[in-house]
Parts: sequence; structure tokens; C-alpha cells
Amino acid sequence: MSDTAIGGSRSSMASGPVEQGIPVNESVAVPLVKRVTCPHCWHEFRPEQILWVAQHEELMGDPILKEEPLRFLPTRFTVEGQAIDARGMVCHSLACPACHLVLPRVLIENEVTFISIIGSAGSGKSNFLATMTWELRQRLARDFAIIFADGDKEANWIVNRYEETLFLPENPETPVVLDKTRTQGDLYRSVAINGQETQLPKPFLFSLHPGADHPRAALRAKLGRIVCLYDNAGEHYNVGADTSLTPVTRHLSRSKVLMFLLDPTQDSRFRQRCKGVSQDPQVQEPLQTYRQENILSEAAIRFRKHTGLSAYQKCDRPLLVLVGKSDIWAPLLAGEDLESEPILKDAGGSEHLAALDMDRIERVSGKVRRLLLEATPEVVSNAEDFSDEVLYMPVSALGHSPEKYPDRNGLLIKPKDVRPRWVTIPLLYSYARWSTGLIAGVRGGK
Repeated sequence: MSDTAIGGSRSSMASGPVEQGIPVNESVAVPLVKRVTCPHCWHEFRPEQILWVAQHEELMGDPILKEEPLRFLPTRFTVEGQAIDARGMVCHSLACPACHLVLPRVLIENEVTFISIIGSAGSGKSNFLATMTWELRQRLARDFAIIFADGDKEANWIVNRYEETLFLPENPETPVVLDKTRTQGDLYRSVAINGQETQLPKPFLFSLHPGADHPRAALRAKLGRIVCLYDNAGEHYNVGADTSLTPVTRHLSRSKVLMFLLDPTQDSRFRQRCKGVSQDPQVQEPLQTYRQENILSEAAIRFRKHTGLSAYQKCDRPLLVLVGKSDIWAPLLAGEDLESEPILKDAGGSEHLAALDMDRIERVSGKVRRLLLEATPEVVSNAEDFSDEVLYMPVSALGHSPEKYPDRNGLLIKPKDVRPRWVTIPLLYSYARWSTGLIAGVRGGK
């Protein structure tokens, strides 16, 4: 992948007072991306094709979203640049010209980095997603002078709820568990595209840009990115689940980085290896076993189908195999500390700027790969048959063993015990390795 693999180019529109759907202030050039990709349906379009959402109560009954307000391409604007609908009301919301779902304005001003998280049912994707986003908010601001914030509060309310459950509870002593991601419900939206009811996943959108103390703070607008993540149910990666009615994993073909979350406790061979080093109930008690390489194989088939690759071509996107629950199996990786983060403080000579220890991350990747070759070799072979560039990373969303409670079903954890390990490293490494300008990575101790 090139240095701009998770970045992109942008242009500035200032060629008149109105560029169809987007108004332009003649005194200020408005930086817009050249192409917008809808995070709901992945339709690609030019910024001037974006629709607005009517405000007047009489303008209801959108042809695609039924009982919602009409979407339209405006011809009239206020001096502040807001569209005016057919009844003279000022509008504030934008929408995709294909699926008509609402889009935040940041999508026409910043490139989107799509990142797909793949994993089996019950592998811990929701826990990983919640701990990763929470830790990125803290870690990037504290160590890298980078702002990681909600790009769309409405779109992110579910992941915000996940974060609050684990990190901002009323009582940190009360055991909690995140609900399993379902194949229908709050994480999906049904729309009528071409007269056919289609289920689309709801994206999580985050803004990533330099803060005031970053050495490239003056390039905030140019370097800013939108990170788009999804929380698909594991069942959506089963064979036959990808249809025209439920194309909920087609973000795979748009992703710049693919992450496969492997749950070692779902593999009986890996559990057997862990029994001598951990008393975690996920190891010591019988659990359902999943053929997780089948999930990865199915993801590869879908990626090739939707990108036009042959069955023998590898994808040109990096694949990060995230081996979860590392707090359980860390002793199997002799000589490596999987608790402390591979982040070098003050690497740039500033108390606010850090860098990733690339050598350490890649050394650990090699050792994790060897461990997987011994325990689950089919995962390694499927991963390396899928992508030209594969890295193996240990992560632990909770960093502590969950427990059983007599009055509750399943395994729960007290929020006070949650101590994530390495959960930010996959995204930080991706930006340090395959992009430029935001996050630094160093080698050879420099």
C-alpha cells in the first residue's frame, strides 16, 4: 500500500455562489473532497450532488424513507449557506442521493477511512470496539496531541452507550455485560432502494485531526480524516448471509484496513494450551467451538466478489489479525510484555507527542504468528492467502477475567476491573505505517 493508502486528496470549491447542492461563500474557499462515499450504502458521488432534508411539516413522505421529510436538491440558499425548501423553511441536514439517509457535513469536507472489524458471533467485537474508541479518545489527546471525537453524535449513540457501560457506570462495582450484537435492531436501518426493502448497517463516525499542540496543527483541515467503523453481528459473516436485501458487510470492499478479531477461547486447541497458565472461566469451562477460519474465508470471498478480484488474487489492503483476550494467553508468548503499550513517550522531544515502537509491534507480530501456526495453523494460511500484508497483534478489550454470578446469565465483569491492553495499537499502527502527517512510528529506537 502507498503512503496515502488511508488518506486521500481533496479539492476546494469556490466557483460561484452555488454548486448545485452545495453553496459556496464567494469570500471564502470551501475545501471539499472530490468524491463522497456514503457510509450507509457506500454510494459514491460528487459533493454537489448531495441532497438536503426538507424542514417544513408539509413536505413529508420521502419516496425512499416513506414517512420521513422529503429529500431534495435545492436551488435557493440563505446568505449563511443553508438550503431553503419549497415552503420557504431553512434546512440544516444533508442526505445521500442514493439511500436518502442523513449524512453529517464533515463527510464532504474530510476523507473517510473505512475500517472493517470481522469476527465470529461472541468473539468480543462490541467489547473491542467500545474499549478501542474510549481509549483512543484518551490516548490520542494525552500522548499524540490528536483529537479523536464523535463525527456524528446521532450515529454514534450506540457506541457511546457501550463506552458508558464499561467506563462511566453509576457503580463501578456492579457487574455488567454488553449486549450481543443482533442481526436486526438498532444497528441497522431498512430503506426502500429501487423499490426493494434493503437492510443497511449504521456506521460509527469519528473525526481524527491534529490538536492545537500537534506540530502540524496549521494543517488541521487538510490532515483531518473521518474514521468509519461498523459493529456487524458475527452471523452476518456466515455463508449465504450477504444478499441484495442484507448487504450489511459490503463495507469490506471499501475498507482501507481489515481487522479480523480471533477469539482463542472459541478454539478447543487454544483453550487446551491456556489451561496451564490461566484459570479464566472461558478456558476452564466448556464453551462452544467455532471454525473461525471460515469467517475469514467468507470475508475474503466477499471482498474479492465486490472488488472484482479473481479467486487467486490477494487483496492490496493490510489485514490485521487481532488475537483477543491476550490477558489469558500472554504467558504463552515468553519474553514479551503484552500489558504495557508499545508507545514511546516524548519521542518527538515534546511532552505532548509520542510515537509507536514499530520494531516491538512487528517483533510481537512474528511471535504471535508462530503461536498461531502451532495452535490454529488454518487461520494463518487463510489470512496470508487473503492479503499480501498480514500482521498479528495481541489485544485484550477487558484485560481481566469475567466472572459468573448466580443471579445473572453469562459472564460479567465489574467496570472497575476493566483494563484494556493494546486496543488502540491496530488503528495507531495503521496510520503510522500507511499514512503520513498524523501519527509517528519509529524504528531502531529513533
